[in-house]
Amino acid sequence: MWQETTAEDVLKVMRHDSKKLDEAMDELDALNADLRKVNELITNAVIRYRKEKLKKKSLKKAEDENTFAELDDYTSRENIRDCYGYDMITEAEMDRLFYLWDLREEQRAKKKSEVYEDQVTKMLQQGLNAIEDRYRDRKEELEEIRYKAETEARRRAQVINESRQGFLAI
Repeated sequence: MWQETTAEDVLKVMRHDSKKLDEAMDELDALNADLRKVNELITNAVIRYRKEKLKKKSLKKAEDENTFAELDDYTSRENIRDCYGYDMITEAEMDRLFYLWDLREEQRAKKKSEVYEDQVTKMLQQGLNAIEDRYRDRKEELEEIRYKAETEARRRAQVINESRQGFLAI
């Protein structure tokens, strides 16, 4: 039984036969690899920079007085309410502690969604965008060449396979 010819097999032959096609596809592969590497390097630099800045920022905050130190004695809002129920704190104190509790929870939620951004991170992102813009046209040209070659390879593979089937049917 014969083995079906694939578009990939035909594309390999086309690349072998056409130096220009082979060079274009190699250039596209290299360009894509380089752009991925640049993207990875800049992204990692931004991540390291943000971690460094956030670490410094949190160390500075830790040195500041703890605004929520009073809440260290309470495990939950219910715990505050229980203290009021046992007359350990006044209603005004309970309201103030609830306000602090809510403020602390809001601040924690805000920190989780917070992404550090400053001029340096913006510059790095602009640099990445500029690099991608610089090579966009060439990449699109090469992708068009690859697309046309792959389409032609699929067509040729289909013709080859159909002709083999016709020959084997005889």
